[in-house]
Amino acid sequence: MGDATGRGAGRWRGCGVLLLATMILYMDRQTLASVSVRVTLALGLTERQYGQLEEVFSLAFAGGAVLFGVLADRLSVRWLYPAALMGWSAAGALTGLARTFDELWWCRGLLGLFEAGNWPCALVATQRLLSRADRGLGNSILQSGASLGAVLTPLLVLGLLRW
Repeated sequence: MGDATGRGAGRWRGCGVLLLATMILYMDRQTLASVSVRVTLALGLTERQYGQLEEVFSLAFAGGAVLFGVLADRLSVRWLYPAALMGWSAAGALTGLARTFDELWWCRGLLGLFEAGNWPCALVATQRLLSRADRGLGNSILQSGASLGAVLTPLLVLGLLRW
């Protein structure tokens, strides 16, 4: 993706990939909230059950942050980051197949767990891709994916629901 000294265009392409991964992560995270009324009606969920879905996501994210932080310090992010991305993508896809509260609860927990891998892996990646002088900008680029995902998700969901 780039060299450790921070030379070459590959380092900025790498930051662009990190931005896109972070954007997708936030889109996965926010989709349920965007369609919560439809989901709760379709599955007959109570407000308490919906709260439990948000709770399991948050707790799994907190635990996953610690787990992936430890792993990112010990394993190659060349393998760990794609594994986390595939994990949260699979959990997001399975969420669309959930037909019961229990199935949705497990999907949200797995989504939270694997999404937590984004931050430690992405930060380690920017350390490897960029020189110290460029890391502030590189981290800002990857973190802007969160805002882009947060803004685009409701628009995309609304468009899909109307379609």
